[in-house]
Amino acid sequence: METKLTGQQIREKFAQFFKKSGHEKVASSSLIPHNDKTLLFCNAGMNQFKDYFTGKATPSNRRAVSIQKCVRAGGKHNDLENVGHTSRHHTFFEMLGNFSFGDYFKEDAIKFAWEFLTIELKMPKELLYVTVHYSDDEARKIWNEKIGLPLDRIFTKGDKDNFWEMGEFGPCGPCSEIFFDHGEQYTDKELVRLDPNDLLEDEKRYVEIWNLVFMQFEKTAEGRFSLPKPSIDTGAGLERVAAALQGCYNNYNTDIFASIMKKIEDMTGKKYLSADGKELPHTAAFRVVADHIRSATMLITDGVIPSNEGRGYVLRRIIRRAIKYLNELGVKEISFYKLIPSVFESLGEEYSQNANNSELASKLLELEERKFRETLENGLKFLNEAIAKEVKDKTLAGTAAFKLYDTYGFPVDLTQMYLEDLGLRLDHGGFEKAMQEQKEMSRKSWKGALDNTDKVFHAIKEKYGVTNFVGYENYKSQAKLVAVEAFGDQKALVFDTTPFYGEGGGQVGDIGVVMSGKNIIAHIDDTQKPVDGLFVHLSSDADALIVGETYTLAVDEHTRKLTMRNHSATHLLQSALIKVLGPHVKQAGSLVTPEKLRFDFTHLQALTKEEIQKVEELVNAEIQKGMDVASNVMNMEEAIKKGAMTLFGEKYGNEVRVLTMGEFSTELCGGTHVHNTGEIGLITMLSEASLASGVRRIEATTSETAIHYLSHRSQLLKKVETLFNDKEEKALVKIEVLLKELKEKQKEIESLKDKIQASDSKDLFSTVEKIGGFDVAIIEAPADSDLRKLSDLFISKFQNGVIVLYNKNGSILVRASKGAAKLHAGEALKEILTVVNGKGGGKPDLAQGSGEAALISKIKAHAHQVLTSKLG
Repeated sequence: METKLTGQQIREKFAQFFKKSGHEKVASSSLIPHNDKTLLFCNAGMNQFKDYFTGKATPSNRRAVSIQKCVRAGGKHNDLENVGHTSRHHTFFEMLGNFSFGDYFKEDAIKFAWEFLTIELKMPKELLYVTVHYSDDEARKIWNEKIGLPLDRIFTKGDKDNFWEMGEFGPCGPCSEIFFDHGEQYTDKELVRLDPNDLLEDEKRYVEIWNLVFMQFEKTAEGRFSLPKPSIDTGAGLERVAAALQGCYNNYNTDIFASIMKKIEDMTGKKYLSADGKELPHTAAFRVVADHIRSATMLITDGVIPSNEGRGYVLRRIIRRAIKYLNELGVKEISFYKLIPSVFESLGEEYSQNANNSELASKLLELEERKFRETLENGLKFLNEAIAKEVKDKTLAGTAAFKLYDTYGFPVDLTQMYLEDLGLRLDHGGFEKAMQEQKEMSRKSWKGALDNTDKVFHAIKEKYGVTNFVGYENYKSQAKLVAVEAFGDQKALVFDTTPFYGEGGGQVGDIGVVMSGKNIIAHIDDTQKPVDGLFVHLSSDADALIVGETYTLAVDEHTRKLTMRNHSATHLLQSALIKVLGPHVKQAGSLVTPEKLRFDFTHLQALTKEEIQKVEELVNAEIQKGMDVASNVMNMEEAIKKGAMTLFGEKYGNEVRVLTMGEFSTELCGGTHVHNTGEIGLITMLSEASLASGVRRIEATTSETAIHYLSHRSQLLKKVETLFNDKEEKALVKIEVLLKELKEKQKEIESLKDKIQASDSKDLFSTVEKIGGFDVAIIEAPADSDLRKLSDLFISKFQNGVIVLYNKNGSILVRASKGAAKLHAGEALKEILTVVNGKGGGKPDLAQGSGEAALISKIKAHAHQVLTSKLG
């Protein structure tokens, strides 16, 4: 090949090639699927175009080209375990795609692909092979007769390889795949061929680089039918194309990964490959870390926060798996986050919005690694203990692996990796059984089914077009009723024009009335946008309305204004938080109602009182300045250059609405706002709390609601002043003195209780007996006694003692001294609790639980039996 194009050059050439052929460049959608609950992550270029393929929506241009960021990790499409150990598996990858929505079909799709590869990229024709579905004679003829590809380089395949389906039902069709021959030296010598004539069975030598899907059928419960307007969906893996063009067999050896590999080399003091380009014992570890820093960085900068469920759990697994391999490469310091800049050396130009959020990724990855490294040592200690105790037939019990996950945050694949290094296996069945309930909860957090109710609204939009929204400047307008649909117990009303804002961007939908002349004939309880551009008004008393008639729509002006003030204050709040806390602050969610605003944002710890006060003062200062609020529509590129803040996971069109408040705030927003910040009046903070790891939540309110709130607090202060017969600070000083005295008295009471309890314990411990050489006591303690403190007294007196304490309320405690390490308190407790239908748990030396108080009289005899069996 004459030139070695870089990954960025391939991206640019691909987009330009198809734009010249009338395709519209559509920006990559977020890795968090937009309005698609069936997907964990975006895993293909066609995901964002699903509604166009199903016919639920109509595109403005029937030809599109995109460079889509994708993640396959977790769920049905999961490449995680293979990453680093093969040449082409990745959790994060880029999909080059061109699409036709009922426009061109097979011949053009094939010609476009062949021309791009062989002419634009100058890929040698003799190294390319194709497959077609065995039933697709049309595609076979096009490749042979139109493209001139010899028949011996065209191979037929069955449904498994060359027939694509969107799901159980929906668009489907045959596909044609293009393969690149990496050369005879990569022949799979261990391959057992099913068809001696099928060269492409050798997937090591011949690598698929592009898949052309011909969506020509619709699959229904009744069968498969031809589509009147068949479509095209293609996908070419950028990493695979780059490998072919750059003369690399392994994707990880391309320039796409070069900057990351160099940084890992600097970090570890090791080389990725030998001087002659051969793999080293640690090369696979390099590849795992390189892949995982890409996926972790891109997921976080698209709004996924590490957690223990759904998408966040998959992200956490990726992060921890990378840290495990970094550890093996000798990196013991917190370092994973330091690879982020090298990720954007390759990806920053195409995905500038992600690059703008890199500060957040840095903060979160540093936090995740610190937390994991803290638990790693304890987790490995437990794993080694479990291996010593719970391995049978070279298999670790699944319950032990579950405890590692549940207590120490060890993903099961991490446990399995350690086991494999020792030549051991994991009891996956036992683990799955223990995990079932939590996995079910995790699955529910993301998995769902397509909601078909919006099909009705898609059809309305197709028939009548988008709603003309006039609500930025008007609270009233004349509007023709074009459709009415049942919506639960309500009616869904669609007008050609509306001043009602449909819920979106965190702002609730407007309420108001429908009028005929001066008479109110229906009330609007909510306004929604189930389909982009279509405003749907929900009413419980709209029976009198007639389709085709014109009415006056009137928004509840007072409620709208309260909402607008809170929404504009939210923009000021975000800017203030960034100024006080730093650029890692990103909006993670919001709710704007007439009563208050709620703002979720990325930050790693609770705000101090001083920080909250500073943020509030900053916002109020901007409100008092009385700055004009301006909105302008511009293209996305202009908006980004202007410094407009974007939202995680939000899908923006080519044109966006930019809202500015002086020089203090610039954001993309389609909501309704005040015309001047002075209209907000003031803001007051209501609360600040943790929402999830790395995410905080502030609630606040503005204008008259804030005044009512502060007035109420003022009245409470006056009551306090009356009670203490003093004013403001002096009253607070008296309260502080009173609380201090109360605390001291409480300490005195606790001290007296401890002395009484210690005195009583002499009699309580008089029943100690010997079992297997250990001092054992099984005692019913007074109901108001502190079981733990009693056990402390017992352990201080009996160095090889075991005690079971219980009371008539049903509380039970098992304690073992260091000299009685033979007994695992947690396991003993579980057996003891069976007699009282109880629950509980704990550590080897201390465990607590509770059972049915009515059965507590059975504890003594049963506990004696349990301890005798374990200590005797």
